[in-house]
Amino acid sequence: MDKELKRIGLVGLALIGVLAVHVNWIQAGQADELRVHALNNRPLQGVTLRARGEIVSADGVKLAWSDALSPGDPKTKYQRRYLKNGAAFLPVTGFYAGTMQKAGLELAYDSLLNGTDQRQSADSWIRLLTGEEPLGGSLYTTIDSKAQVRAYQALAGHSPVPSRAAVVVIEGKTGAIKVAASFPAFDPTSVADIKNPGDDQKKLDELGKAKGQPLIDKAYSELFPPGSSFKTIVAAAYMARDGNSKDSLVPAPATVPTGGGMIKNSHPDEICGAPNDVPLIATFARSCNTTYALMGADDALLGNEAVRAQSEKFGFYKKIPIEQDLNAPASEYPHDATNRDEILRGSFGQGETKTTTLQMAMVGAAIANGGDMMRPYLVDKAVGRIKGDDGKPEETGTIHRAEPEVFGEPLTSDAAAQLQDMMREVVTTGTAKNLQGRNIAGKTGTTELTATRGGAWFVGFAPADKPKYGFAVFVEGPTNLFGASTAGPIAATVIEALGK
Repeated sequence: MDKELKRIGLVGLALIGVLAVHVNWIQAGQADELRVHALNNRPLQGVTLRARGEIVSADGVKLAWSDALSPGDPKTKYQRRYLKNGAAFLPVTGFYAGTMQKAGLELAYDSLLNGTDQRQSADSWIRLLTGEEPLGGSLYTTIDSKAQVRAYQALAGHSPVPSRAAVVVIEGKTGAIKVAASFPAFDPTSVADIKNPGDDQKKLDELGKAKGQPLIDKAYSELFPPGSSFKTIVAAAYMARDGNSKDSLVPAPATVPTGGGMIKNSHPDEICGAPNDVPLIATFARSCNTTYALMGADDALLGNEAVRAQSEKFGFYKKIPIEQDLNAPASEYPHDATNRDEILRGSFGQGETKTTTLQMAMVGAAIANGGDMMRPYLVDKAVGRIKGDDGKPEETGTIHRAEPEVFGEPLTSDAAAQLQDMMREVVTTGTAKNLQGRNIAGKTGTTELTATRGGAWFVGFAPADKPKYGFAVFVEGPTNLFGASTAGPIAATVIEALGK
């Protein structure tokens, strides 16, 4: 009888041991999987009971944080807060609504910000078992707050008010995004108010129907025709061929016939409309549409496949990774060789050529960086936090740090240097002479979107004498907007805010 009882006892102990191990595995090893499971409604129930971590600019400004509504109460709810001018930083922070809808870094780093990321503490599984609410980690971004605010103010304060607009500035050597501004935007606090349940969803519904679609940022989530700023890529493709340079002679006729009319030059003069071939740098500075239309369509000059291949080297046709779960959509250049008219239009940035503001800023940054294109990123480092002895959060150390990474090598150093000279020439003698003295260089662009709506671009680098940043500015509005007079001054203003 004693033997039987011992056997039963041992079996019972073994089963308890197995059960304990299984419970530990479910609560610790499978914690992340269970947390996001469709049948788990605990995150929704406890969304306001967590103190999410802070999002901070590169110069130390808190862009997002959480406040306890009842300090000292262990069951207090937490209100997500953003700067009073939070609309200026919307493409960076995104938003965190009481409905659990998220965007931007609030979405990309959700588990780290809410404290459930397993990297934040070696004893995270113990805290999970004991039911202790984790503290959210903090994000330190690459964004320069002064330049970011200046960019948003320049867009929102432009006259006429743009229907859509964006500014992106990237540090050439690292890929760090210093500015990512979008218009129209909204105050992210307006969808984070937990005192009046239902108001956040109502506001989100209103924003979803609003003109200009403010829920979709224009810095890296929406595609636009790049206009003549795309000529930068076509010129790069031309110089990639042996023997070609900025001084090579190319055609610049007054018109190029299409199946539905004529392609004309926006600035007809002794260069754009010359009877004989002229230097490439001159056609670039004066933005001759006919030159670049022919380059895309004429295999003897360059050809559609060469432009397609160069576009791909710059990052077209694939999503651009920025952070985890945060990507820019793929830019496109038409490469249907059977449709000559579409190729003619697409080769100077019209028609079906579409790109993000981020993508064109990456083009400018690669040229500034001697031909190497770096992967863009928004977060410099992420830091874990625990509750200190005084009850206040303490940082536990860095759990993620950005490492500069080469995204591609679209240009040789020689071609990049020549494109720098060509972009400087645009300001010295070309379409952007109004920007002389502002120490920036770039390519102007104007797009025709509809009969009554157009867009203006300025894509380039700064400072002009010692390139450090690549940038792109896009402004959409009436058809009387131009790259030099509309987008160019905004770019110069933002670069001045960044300083040296």
